[in-house]
Amino acid sequence: MDTGRVMAMRDAMTYRGPDSAGLTSNPGCVLGHRRLSIIDLSENGAQPMSNEDGSVEVVFNGAIYNFLELREGLEGKGHVFRSRTDTEVLVHGCEEWGIDGLLKRISGMYAFCLVDHVHHQIHLARDTVGKKPLFFSIRDGELAFASSSRALLKGLRYVPEVDPIAIDQLLCHLYISGPRSVFKEVEKLLPGHALTLDANGKRRDFTHGQVDFLQPKQVFSEEEWLERIAEILKAAIRRRLIADVPIGVLLSGGVDSSLVTALAAEICPRVRTFSVATEDPELDERRFSRAVAEAWGTDHHELEVGGDLRKSLCWLVGAMGEPLADASAANVFAIAEKAREMVTVVLTGDGGDEAFGGYHHFLGYYLAERARNFLVRPALPLLAAAGRSFSKSNGLRHQAGTFLQMTASPVDKTLFAFHSAMSPSIRSQLYTSDFEHELGGRLHNAHYVDALPRNGSGSWDVDRVMQAYMVTTLPDDYLAKVDSGTMAMSLEARSPFLDVDLLRLAGSIPAPMRFRRAKAKSLLRSLALRYIPRQCVQRRKKGFAAPIHLWLRGDWQDIVEEFVLGPRVKTRGWFRPETLQRVVAEHARGIDHSELIWGLLVLELWMRLSVDKSLSTSDAL
Repeated sequence: MDTGRVMAMRDAMTYRGPDSAGLTSNPGCVLGHRRLSIIDLSENGAQPMSNEDGSVEVVFNGAIYNFLELREGLEGKGHVFRSRTDTEVLVHGCEEWGIDGLLKRISGMYAFCLVDHVHHQIHLARDTVGKKPLFFSIRDGELAFASSSRALLKGLRYVPEVDPIAIDQLLCHLYISGPRSVFKEVEKLLPGHALTLDANGKRRDFTHGQVDFLQPKQVFSEEEWLERIAEILKAAIRRRLIADVPIGVLLSGGVDSSLVTALAAEICPRVRTFSVATEDPELDERRFSRAVAEAWGTDHHELEVGGDLRKSLCWLVGAMGEPLADASAANVFAIAEKAREMVTVVLTGDGGDEAFGGYHHFLGYYLAERARNFLVRPALPLLAAAGRSFSKSNGLRHQAGTFLQMTASPVDKTLFAFHSAMSPSIRSQLYTSDFEHELGGRLHNAHYVDALPRNGSGSWDVDRVMQAYMVTTLPDDYLAKVDSGTMAMSLEARSPFLDVDLLRLAGSIPAPMRFRRAKAKSLLRSLALRYIPRQCVQRRKKGFAAPIHLWLRGDWQDIVEEFVLGPRVKTRGWFRPETLQRVVAEHARGIDHSELIWGLLVLELWMRLSVDKSLSTSDAL
């Protein structure tokens, strides 16, 4: 690959690394890097970085939290370090232990490429839960990779083809599940995976780490569990407070971010916290975040997010590694912009729900399996039929119908089968015949079912569901949203709840303890009561939502007209215009199609920014 193409990819991501730009060129290998300086702000921390003799090079995105311990051991073996960065342990570690040994030892969030010039090998690796993105393409003997598929496009010699299955996933579930990407010829490296290419182009794919909710369970009292969780969570927060730049906390007022705030405040004398306020009273959570901030005396800052976000919409969509229709990315983007005025790193509460069972559907699968154990087999078909009938209604009857079907049917038949941003009737009429043919009758929830592990000995259905969630929704929706929203503002987000040691402990919790007293995330809630105001723990759970239903019915209607219903959308040949018109008209009349319309809007904006190049990220809509 030539240096010009690598520089184009590198500089398409200046926002991810505004502090410096690096480039190295060796026979058959060119590496580029944009740096966001966190540890050792001097030139010694610049990338690409090599070991003493230049035999191993790295470009790295993320943070290695146990780098100090690893560095001490490597120095004891005679390795000489030129910087104080966590990056440098990667090149010396690969030299000392090889790629397999290095991946067994490091703990952190990362996506990196290591080039071993001695053994003529290139290694790509991504952290266990996929906190940092890594897109790549291997074609005609050439490997190209980047932190964004939009940047990757600038380095390819060919124009990749859009993947219809990826588009269907985006519109049904708001994100694209790896290893699939928006393009057929581009892959996402899966969480906990690595690959090695040798000089002959031979590829070795392997797994180096995985969260395991099917592992043997431990038996402790509730008090013992709480002590263990608190101890490991405090250690995880302490590791993530290591930086040579200011650090803050994104505080929503929910259990997870509030607990991170409280424990961080125990460690640091003065913590900065940042919260979002919205114009929709149903979604506004500022009273809870204020309560936590007051309880722990943080330096608290709020930002109201409104429809004026439209002027920055091109920038937000352009910063996405690929199209992402989770509208709460708008909140992340807005609060990151505010936080970046004062800090360079923020801690978040991401991962608490995934690790400790915080979602209502997790609790639903647990309760459904318990109920199934008391039913006789002949009753199950009758229960399923009743569930299908109820689920056609709205409100509580719909929820009851969903639960009955979950109780009566195997989990692989129900996993997210009832959840979609697009109703079955609209999905059956949205796509053109050519587009539908490429879908091949694939179910909208197929990627969830594909990720569902086989039933392990002594495991519950909910353990399998949580395992599948960790490799689908978490990395490709929630973590991608936070990474793109924060890095768009050159802000690094760190997630203590996704610490490998804490996840290992969480995976060993028996389901009855995880959902004690038939409550979601019961252990974490009990722990939170020791640190944060009771009203913040006992509140009804809300997502980190943005009021897009109001925006799309209000001042954004002209944007919808152009980017959802406009002539260029029609020329792509993906969607039936009459169905698009129906969706927009029904939304205007009060039938909520906001998630689908937002997905269609983001997709078209991303295509014009990244493929057509008819829009610029600096354009205001």
